[in-house]
Amino acid sequence: MSIYDDESYQFHDDDRADRCFLCCRNNGQLFVVRHAENLKMVHICDECMVNCPSDYMLDNTKPWRGKKG
Repeated sequence: MSIYDDESYQFHDDDRADRCFLCCRNNGQLFVVRHAENLKMVHICDECMVNCPSDYMLDNTKPWRGKKG
């Protein structure tokens, strides 16, 4: 089952908006990024973003209209 927001961004089935997809920490500041391999969106923290810069990318191809944070 795929999870989509109002603008058809496809989120990974295991993604949760309140924790980092990679390290599972509940961090107040998460980035919504696209996984380069499967093109699904996930929430990751700044530390994981720095540690995996070639695996995840910021996606600004469409205006974001979904829930923030």
